[in-house]
Amino acid sequence: MNCQRKKKQKTTLKKAAVSVIVAFSVLWIAMDEAELNPVYKPDYERASLSYIFEDIRETGQFGKKESKKKNLTEEEYKAVFRQTGLGKAAVDYIIANEKDYEEELEYYQKIFFDGYPYTCAKIGVLTYNERMRDKDGNKVLGKEIIDLRPGDVLVNLSTHTMGLRHGHCGIVVNAPKKGKEAKTIEAVYLGEPSEYQTTKKWRSCPTLVHLRISEEAAESKGYTQEQLGTLLAKFAEENCLDIDYGILPGIYNMKSDRIRRTHCSHLIWYIFKEFDYDVDSNGGMIVTPADIAASDLFEIVQIYGIDPDMRRKTDENIRRSFKWN
Repeated sequence: MNCQRKKKQKTTLKKAAVSVIVAFSVLWIAMDEAELNPVYKPDYERASLSYIFEDIRETGQFGKKESKKKNLTEEEYKAVFRQTGLGKAAVDYIIANEKDYEEELEYYQKIFFDGYPYTCAKIGVLTYNERMRDKDGNKVLGKEIIDLRPGDVLVNLSTHTMGLRHGHCGIVVNAPKKGKEAKTIEAVYLGEPSEYQTTKKWRSCPTLVHLRISEEAAESKGYTQEQLGTLLAKFAEENCLDIDYGILPGIYNMKSDRIRRTHCSHLIWYIFKEFDYDVDSNGGMIVTPADIAASDLFEIVQIYGIDPDMRRKTDENIRRSFKWN
């Protein structure tokens, strides 16, 4: 009997050892997968946009204010977006504020197709993050983020842990002043409460989605975009600072009339939920930065390093998972 028991124990130990080895192998494979192609670059052809702007140029002397320019058609905005990653709001802002707007748009097209140089570095026990750096390893800052407004949401997918590319997000609470960065509120690290940050670090990420609640979503509840953005930012400043970080905040907040624990994407979800908007695009148990980025309650102001078709593909994945036709 003792011999049989020992054989069973050895067999159990061998199975356990094999399970551990398999688990670690899967973990390392997953981490390697997260390293593959982390920054999206378009797989379609780069095209000239000059034909779009031929009919909006006006003759005039430099230095004089030009009435420049009619609005583009919906199809023209779509064409510019797929070539530059710039949404309607960003395109309109550049045309209205930049004298050499075509040159500016070409610059953003280059960023969108070529990306920024970056490296991946360990920032936690099993967590890695991509940051833009030059060939000598010095941190690089990209161009200023276009037309930042209170209530805007920033998302990146540059952070991954144990093979899961979860990314990060934050909410903008003020417009940038000349020569200064805009302020954000973010839940950043496990063990650290939510706090003010600035948009400077966002400019060092090789992936970015700049979101704004859409005009239609704002108007559906009686707001303008500007009014709602201001209210969202005010609520965040009054209620969402110094909140402890929690991986599963739903458990901690279940029996409370106020938020007690949060993480980056839960914080964004919570702020918008207070105004009766559910920005979790798939309604799952855990809201992620990718869920926020895919919500059709937002319009995209700018995107780079991330697939511009992410919303359509996310919708397709949801339909497939539920076996919808």
